[in-house]
Amino acid sequence: MTDADSAEVVRQRCHDFTVMHTEVPIYARIVAGMAADDDAIALLRHAAKGQARPVLLLAALHELTMRHPETPAAAWFLPGAAGDGDPWPDVRRSVEDHWDELRSVVATRTTQTNEVNRATYVRAMLSRAAADLPDVPLTVVELGASAGFLLGFDGYRVRVGDVTVGPSGSLVECVAENRGAPVRLDLPPIAARVGIDANPVGPHDDAALRWLRACIWPEMPGRLERFDAAVAHLRNDPPHVVRADMVDGLAPVIAERRAAGSHLVVFSSWALTYVARARRTGVADVLAEAATDGPVSWVTAEPPGCVPGLPDQDVLDGDDRLTATVVGARSWRDGREMPAQVWGTVHGHGNWIDFTR
Repeated sequence: MTDADSAEVVRQRCHDFTVMHTEVPIYARIVAGMAADDDAIALLRHAAKGQARPVLLLAALHELTMRHPETPAAAWFLPGAAGDGDPWPDVRRSVEDHWDELRSVVATRTTQTNEVNRATYVRAMLSRAAADLPDVPLTVVELGASAGFLLGFDGYRVRVGDVTVGPSGSLVECVAENRGAPVRLDLPPIAARVGIDANPVGPHDDAALRWLRACIWPEMPGRLERFDAAVAHLRNDPPHVVRADMVDGLAPVIAERRAAGSHLVVFSSWALTYVARARRTGVADVLAEAATDGPVSWVTAEPPGCVPGLPDQDVLDGDDRLTATVVGARSWRDGREMPAQVWGTVHGHGNWIDFTR
């Protein structure tokens, strides 16, 4: 644990979660229990540096209760669980009973939040990035793609406000409220698409898919059902996801997969935040080099201050500076970088979009 995040950092992340996520009161109370429990903090510190976050232990516990429904914590992780009382005593007993098992999961797994409804803002981001080149086909690259659910966005029925696109008979339906400026969802043809992930998940890897399901918060209605529908879609039309570091592996993936004459659009959604801050500029370096071969856009939906090179995020004030997901873009045209932009904010799970301009 010499390279582990400090106990103070882990505890602060727990406190931040309880402030940010009042929409999941059971999870918020469990995390409040974690924050006050030295043993729980010590357990999380077995995670890889940067990964010691309450969502990782929540996922480990959720996955545990799927396999051990008899454990005391299980009642708090079932969809529709009763919301009264303090869940921490039951959760604490399950932690004690399965300490070694949970420690192994925390030490070897990473959070992979496959919220399929993020396709709402992913599609809106890609549409906006392509607006100045409406007839140029896209090569789409996702950083931190996991199983590749978001790469299949054009196979989903997506509705943002009163704008709807996608196959009417799709198994997957994604919906967002539009709280800001009008949003476009139209896109040029997609010539190629690929994901990059350090631990990609195949469409028939049931154990890995169970972990992804465990990363979903069961208190939020519709999320698990949408995930199951996306798995079915994924098995019918699996995307290509390369096993690689999302910074070091980006240049080789672009060289191999970029379609000739295409507009390269790279996107991430709550993935870059897990990359060490000093390494994030490496993405921009790779994309600047790639811009010598054609237009490039880098669009992101990440926490405030996460993405290097974005302007001051004056769309935020008050608690939004802690809780928001900021949508921004850096782009290169004719080999040179254009002014970076912050477009607005979105709900982290795609429930609403607020592009301010």
